[in-house]
Amino acid sequence: MKHTAKHIALVIAVALMPLAKAHHSFQAEYDQSKPLMLTGRVTKIVVENPHGWIYLETKRADGRTTVWQIETPAPNALGRNGTSKDNLNELVMTGEQVTVSAYAARDESKHAWGSSLKRQDGQTVIRLGENAAAGFAVR
Repeated sequence: MKHTAKHIALVIAVALMPLAKAHHSFQAEYDQSKPLMLTGRVTKIVVENPHGWIYLETKRADGRTTVWQIETPAPNALGRNGTSKDNLNELVMTGEQVTVSAYAARDESKHAWGSSLKRQDGQTVIRLGENAAAGFAVR
């Protein structure tokens, strides 16, 4: 009987594996040697596990718009850093310009891992780590 229960548990675990979201390492997806400093308007927020997203609309030098997808930590990590979904949704509603420090994706797509997000008044909304602003490329 003990073997049957173990086998049933194993079958259930294997059956549920596709439902679990894949988790990736920072080093596999992002390049720590390519820091970015992005300024723009937050257009959408997705707060979910295992990671959330901030959609940031930036203006290029030629006036065209580029939308960046900024990956954030899980909601509980954001909460520990003093922010919430409501704080972030306020940025969408107000259309306030923010500055995001981030690390570029290795595939050079328009997505990055967010390190910090600052409001116009300089108040940090999301703080994930210390980064020297001088090392960030403005895009």
